[in-house]
Amino acid sequence: MKKKIPSAWPVYITAAFWLLYGLIFPIYLLKHLLVCACLSVAVFMLASKFIPGREVVLPVKTGNKELDRQIEKGRALLASLRSLNDKIPGEEVSACLSRMDTAGEQIFAVLEKDTSKANALRKFLNYYLPTTENLIQNYSELLDVKNPGANVQKAKSSVENSLSLVADAFEKQLDNLYGAEALDITSDVDVLETMIAQEGLTKGMALKAIQKDTNQE
Repeated sequence: MKKKIPSAWPVYITAAFWLLYGLIFPIYLLKHLLVCACLSVAVFMLASKFIPGREVVLPVKTGNKELDRQIEKGRALLASLRSLNDKIPGEEVSACLSRMDTAGEQIFAVLEKDTSKANALRKFLNYYLPTTENLIQNYSELLDVKNPGANVQKAKSSVENSLSLVADAFEKQLDNLYGAEALDITSDVDVLETMIAQEGLTKGMALKAIQKDTNQE
């Protein structure tokens, strides 16, 4: 989980502005006090824009130390994929890696909230994700080969042709986590629709009721 920590520099810069303004103008006068206050707000906003602070990764705490370790390791592998994605050219490859990253982050977010899903993710955590990261590492090294021969070209093509399938697998893994919830929602909708129909509250039944009342009049 990431948390953004604002920088203290905008506060320091704004305080320095007050001090500088007070040295130049009689800040004890109401006019200059108001001007300084308005300008200091603008100074703080500009400083906050150009010095936005930093993001820190908070330690994972699910209550299961082993699971916490796996999540942290998994997020480190996703960070490695992002770093490799920045170096690897090609829109199709980049798009597939971005899909993996997005699905992976959502998977870990679900796992942090519901640790009971850990068993369903065991193969993803222990095999799919680390194997994919290793595969992309090797692919990145192949891209650096000058005057690649047939074997290198074949290996590169093999990776490129498999990335879409791997991205699909990541997204399918995420979708599977919501299988039980989706079934419950569908059942609730079916029950709700049945009750509405039994009460005669559907649009078609309501129109028929209005027409019947009109005809009786």
